[in-house]
Amino acid sequence: MPAHAEGLRVLLYTNFNKATLVEDLTGRWTGLQFSTAVHGGFKECHLEIPMTPHAAWEWLSSERRAGYHFYHLEISQDKRVVWEGRLLDVELRVDQEFYGIAADAFGYWSACRDRYYDPADAGNTDWTVGGPHAASKIIKELLTKSCPDVNSDQNGVEANSADAVGIDLTDRAYPQDIIVDKIAPLSDTDDSRWYFAIWEDRKPFWKKRAVNAVDWYVWMKDTQLLRVTQEGKHLRNYILPRVGTAEGTGTLDADSTANYPRRELLLILPAGISSTVANDARDAAIADKRKPTLSQGFSIGGRVYSSRAAPNIGTAAEGAMVERPKWWVRAGDVMRIQDLVPASIASPALDALRTVYVVETNYDAAEDVLTVQPDRAQNRLDVLLPRLE
Repeated sequence: MPAHAEGLRVLLYTNFNKATLVEDLTGRWTGLQFSTAVHGGFKECHLEIPMTPHAAWEWLSSERRAGYHFYHLEISQDKRVVWEGRLLDVELRVDQEFYGIAADAFGYWSACRDRYYDPADAGNTDWTVGGPHAASKIIKELLTKSCPDVNSDQNGVEANSADAVGIDLTDRAYPQDIIVDKIAPLSDTDDSRWYFAIWEDRKPFWKKRAVNAVDWYVWMKDTQLLRVTQEGKHLRNYILPRVGTAEGTGTLDADSTANYPRRELLLILPAGISSTVANDARDAAIADKRKPTLSQGFSIGGRVYSSRAAPNIGTAAEGAMVERPKWWVRAGDVMRIQDLVPASIASPALDALRTVYVVETNYDAAEDVLTVQPDRAQNRLDVLLPRLE
């Protein structure tokens, strides 16, 4: 194990209650990578562990035993959980240089694809009547009814203000797909973007994208493969919402069309929502898409710093620049490349250049390299969502 990763503990339990420790893998791995994303939270972990044939056989399913599939994998530093999830894929690998197990685990976001949800099932809510039905209320029921592996503590699911009464969710679907495809695009009355994540102790969070403070600072000398790529191909400055099969009222961003060609987008929204909710979703979409966006990720091989006190970041006093382990950075944080032009910014703001909202991270423990995907994930399904088909 590299010296920089000596503080990381890697433990495997039979389940998320952690009553029985099966393996202490600390210091035994030769390869370790873990990632975070929004939507999602803890995303994927890849682990390679040399071991004897007999020990490797215990990990695999056979006629006589179930193997270690769906066991709880936890990576921690002191009392801080760095990553946790369920072991899903186990590979016995034998070659001239390696004999052992290569395993892939996925965060508990993957548990939102275990069971279907349908409002017509007994005990579920008919969202087309009554109300008000905020997006957060719908999410809480999805988790309660169809995601038993997700913690029942829903205090991190923050309330939305928009009323989604009338929304048609009658097609049986996974909660993961409902949240991302039907709930998240609805936004709120302030054109804000909302993201769902499952973090420590399997607790769910539904939060507005906030950029009121910078969580992490990095300098160009500490980056590797820094490429600042602003994409124009996804720019859209006229958006027409379509609710079910009915087209709503489109809107044009005049500031954008003054500088760029008119580029249109048909925004598909779930049937049944009101025109007010549809227009809020439209306005949020055009606020996101009216300018070229920062799409290229970058890697950090040097140091990262924090200057604020927060539960996820540490206990440093506000304003004190403190070096932190790279694996503390996660999706949903705000990062600034401090010495990249422009030279100074009075307050935090997403500028698609220097101050970015992190949507995905991947930490390679063997190489001690953190890869950050800013602002918007690449347009590949496996990057946008860890959806397990």
